[in-house]
Amino acid sequence: QSYPNASALLSNSKSICVINIDAHLDVRPLKENKSHSGSPFRLLLEDQRFHQNHSNKFIEFASQGSQCSIEHVNYIRSKSPLTQIFWYQSIRDDPLTPFRSIIKSAEEQKNDIFVSFDIDSIISSSCPGVSAPATVGLTAQQACDIAFYAGQSLQVKLMDLSEYNPKIEDYRTGKLVTLIFYHFILGRAKAIKDSMQ
Repeated sequence: QSYPNASALLSNSKSICVINIDAHLDVRPLKENKSHSGSPFRLLLEDQRFHQNHSNKFIEFASQGSQCSIEHVNYIRSKSPLTQIFWYQSIRDDPLTPFRSIIKSAEEQKNDIFVSFDIDSIISSSCPGVSAPATVGLTAQQACDIAFYAGQSLQVKLMDLSEYNPKIEDYRTGKLVTLIFYHFILGRAKAIKDSMQ
């Protein structure tokens, strides 16, 4: 669903910032000219509308080097300066600070923001119900803190969540998914309340 979400935002915004929180880059080529779960952000980066405004940004956040092909890394880099990768290794001790910086920069650029949260970026001990469990990754608390901060920014127009696979595990992961959305809504409620004072 991530490319349709980004495409809709492109159609309704002057400029956008898309943040993909994900262990993987999701820029795989199409298969027989058909999109698939690994291609949403290649579709975005090949969309000519995205390149018409140099204020548009695409950010890969919490990407894990062991999960990313060098071919895909080079593809992302070839789209610079519209793109940037924040490797998990460099942000793992304090992911909220760089995430805040990304949001703040997008707000200053007056970008409408889309946060795409792939929960396989969360360590599998907290989030086992995904198709590609992560041996290392964001903690559950870090994921909730990121969602809360995203909700606090009124420039964040949408957040989606992907990769939940209840056939693998549905109880613990389902509760975490709910908690992530709860924190996003809590952040948004706080932002609305603060704006009315």
